[in-house]
Amino acid sequence: MRSRFSILTVSSLTGLAFAACGPSDVVMDCSPYASPAQLAERPSPYDSIEVMVDSSRIKLCYSRPYANGRPVFGGLVPWDTLWRTGANEPTIIYLSHDAEIAGLPVGRGKYSIYTVPSQTQWEVVVNAATGQWGQTRAFAMPDGSVGENSYTPEVEAQEVGRAPIDTRRIDFVEQFTADFGDSSGGTVELYFDWEQERVVVPVRIVGGD
Repeated sequence: MRSRFSILTVSSLTGLAFAACGPSDVVMDCSPYASPAQLAERPSPYDSIEVMVDSSRIKLCYSRPYANGRPVFGGLVPWDTLWRTGANEPTIIYLSHDAEIAGLPVGRGKYSIYTVPSQTQWEVVVNAATGQWGQTRAFAMPDGSVGENSYTPEVEAQEVGRAPIDTRRIDFVEQFTADFGDSSGGTVELYFDWEQERVVVPVRIVGGD
């Protein structure tokens, strides 16, 4: 169930899992599907960033593809199509406290972050499923076979919601990069930069100590 700005109750997805434990019980370790040696061989490096917002911790784990001379948005990443917002595994955000992601209420825990790039209005997609591979559409394999879309109906059913987000024009960025802006009033902006697009996802802590 989803809409342009739809919300599923957190208890139906993840809230029950966290209701009996405190913020310190949220394990904030990146969990890629590969060993350190395998990660080192990937063309899109695996990385993480984190920030403290007052007493709350936010961490993001993601992969960082390069443009490598390819047109990115509208090319490598099609317009108006769900995107894993990086490469390989889906991008995962960890929250030590209850929060709002682009206005969507989420309980403390971890969520996958997808986006829908658009020439008019981008959307962020917050999903309680985090164990899936990140691929969001069928794709051609080197051996001629077709890779499957990992955003299955079962994964889609775990969407917390979708919400519109802003973008800003920036100088060219070769490698996909995530960063946090300065925090203020319990809110921080999460930036996704690639090519000449900065995607802005506001995160507001609502359950801090």
